[in-house]
Amino acid sequence: MVRINLLPVRVSKKKEAGQQQLILFALVLVFGIIANYVWVTSRTSELDTRKKKLGTTQSEIAQLDRIIGEVKNIKDQQGQLREKLDVLGQLKAGRTGPVHMLDELATLTPKRLWLLRLEERSGTVTFTGSASSIDEVSEFMSALRGSTHFRNVELGKTTARTDKGFRLVDFTLSAGVVYALPAAATSAKPAGSAPAGASPAPASPAPPAGGR
Repeated sequence: MVRINLLPVRVSKKKEAGQQQLILFALVLVFGIIANYVWVTSRTSELDTRKKKLGTTQSEIAQLDRIIGEVKNIKDQQGQLREKLDVLGQLKAGRTGPVHMLDELATLTPKRLWLLRLEERSGTVTFTGSASSIDEVSEFMSALRGSTHFRNVELGKTTARTDKGFRLVDFTLSAGVVYALPAAATSAKPAGSAPAGASPAPASPAPPAGGR
C-alpha cells in the first residue's frame, strides 16, 4: 500500500494564501493612504480657496465701510451747510423783514388813522393810535388781515374822545408779524409806497364830529 504525505502541500497552500492576504492587506493599506492623501489635499485646497474668498470678502467689506464713512461725512457736511444756510436766511429775514413790513404798513394805514406807537415783543406787534371813527379802525384791521406780513389781528380796546371839537377814537390792537416771506411776495409792492415809522405824521386834520 502506497502512502502520500500531503502535509507539505497544505503548508505550501497556506503559505501562498498568507502571502496573498498580506499582499491584499498591503494594497488596501496603500490605497487607503493614497485615498487619504487625495482627500486631505482636496480639503486643503478647498480650505485655501475659502480663505482667499474670505480675504476678498473682508477687503470688500473694508472698502464698503470706507465708502459708507465718506457718504456719512458728506451727509454731515450737507446738514451743517443746511444749518448755515438756514441761519443766513434768518439773518437776512431779520435784516430786511422789518423794512418790508413797515413799507407795507404805510400802504395799509387809512388816511384818517394815525399810528402813535408800534411795539413788538416775541413776534407780536401792538399798535396804538387814533382814528377819526371806528370805521377807520375796522378798515385798518381788515387791511392787516389781508396782508402777508400780519396774522391773528385782534382789537384790544377803543376809547372815544373829543379833541378841540373833533371826535376821535383811540385804539390798541395786536397782530402776529411775519418777516420771512418769499421773494415774490416781498418784491410785489404797490406803486408810490413810502417807508413808515412807528409814529407817522397825520396826513390831514381830523374831520368835525359826525363826519368822515
